[in-house]
Amino acid sequence: MRHAVSADGTRIGWDVAGAGPPLVLLHGSVADRARWAAVRDGLARRFTLHLVDRRGRGLSAAEATGTYALAREADDVAAVLRAVGPDALVLAHSYGGTCALEAAARGAAMARLLVYEPAFGTDEGPVFPLAALADVEAALARGQPEAALETFFADVLLLDAAEIAAMRGTPGWPARVACAPTLAREARAANAYRAGAARLAAVAAPARFLLGTETTPALTRSTRAAHAAMPGSELRMLPGHGHAAMDADPALFVAEVEDWLAVSP
Repeated sequence: MRHAVSADGTRIGWDVAGAGPPLVLLHGSVADRARWAAVRDGLARRFTLHLVDRRGRGLSAAEATGTYALAREADDVAAVLRAVGPDALVLAHSYGGTCALEAAARGAAMARLLVYEPAFGTDEGPVFPLAALADVEAALARGQPEAALETFFADVLLLDAAEIAAMRGTPGWPARVACAPTLAREARAANAYRAGAARLAAVAAPARFLLGTETTPALTRSTRAAHAAMPGSELRMLPGHGHAAMDADPALFVAEVEDWLAVSP
């Protein structure tokens, strides 16, 4: 395990595994570093993995001082990258992708960036429907984190009842429940974020976005907006996949990561 101290004094921790070029992995909401379990071994054969727990879960603390903000998450990413080194590659998913984009926009040094469906609002609408956010906040206030998760998966990621039931039966479900208290604050920050050209055009690292053909309209909008805001970035489609290709087809996902990151920057 390694750790770094972010700008506000919050301790951010991560696991290290594998051998090869350094690859920092940033998970999305209601998840922790175990989100990458299905592809961890495949990626570790080619990279030295730095599997980060974002703030408020697992190896990382909650805010040392002050209140939560996306800018603090960007500071966390920058602190990890400083510790790992300027040749670090970055793989980020969902809201973790938004954090990675903001860190890059603020000048965090990275060699190459791969973002799978960054989650944020656009002028066409929020990524997290406001009614669903209200339901999540109400469930958390009642002390019902699993109900909050079910709302998130049904009304935000648009999973059906059978898919949610299958998730409840996985080993990773308890970790998702433990992360549920972070969901509402991240949803509010994601809805407020805008990845326009004024913010992202100065990102120096070569970047590629992954977008599933079966993902939600909101995530399609945010991914395409980020790609459009970054001149020179690439957009690669994942036919037949939604927001969790790393679980549905680990071999495909590992191949996609290697295709973009296992090259000389």
